[in-house]
Amino acid sequence: MMGGMKKRMMNQLLDSGMTEHLTSVLARAEHELLTTAKRMEDAHGTETLGDLPTVEERQTALKGLIEALVTDSVDEVWIKQVAPALLDAPEKADSYLGMSDDEWTDQMANWADFYRENGAEGTDRALAEHHVQSTFGVDLDTFEDRVVNWQRGEEAERIFAGNFRAVRRSMENVTEVAEE
Repeated sequence: MMGGMKKRMMNQLLDSGMTEHLTSVLARAEHELLTTAKRMEDAHGTETLGDLPTVEERQTALKGLIEALVTDSVDEVWIKQVAPALLDAPEKADSYLGMSDDEWTDQMANWADFYRENGAEGTDRALAEHHVQSTFGVDLDTFEDRVVNWQRGEEAERIFAGNFRAVRRSMENVTEVAEE
């Protein structure tokens, strides 16, 4: 019942043109800031931003995030948009998203048991560090912060505000170079 209501709300938002307009305005504003920051980086010999998304790519991503918020599928958007830039084998990360402390402790113990059965030694945490590094290409602290402790609202905010924060980091780096 609730799913149907959410779907109707989403369709009303999309059909009204409000979402299209809002995401267009945001995507264009972000692109202007990113382009200016990129020019500033080039002028000062720094590189923080990398490749910039097009206005259309960003608008599509923003619309997808709005739909995900309404349909409670932010985790799927995160796996598609964020995880590939953060993790090796992002498709393997979804089962670890937002685990409870007990689930995570059990998971680390299971990995450790597997490695010990195959001759490895070390604490559960050290063996989990090895597993996460070799499977996902990040250290255990990063994996815990961004995957295990994943929170819908926090990640949605990161996706929405990510380009604005990237511009701020770019400006900070350029400022540091200019002040030297």
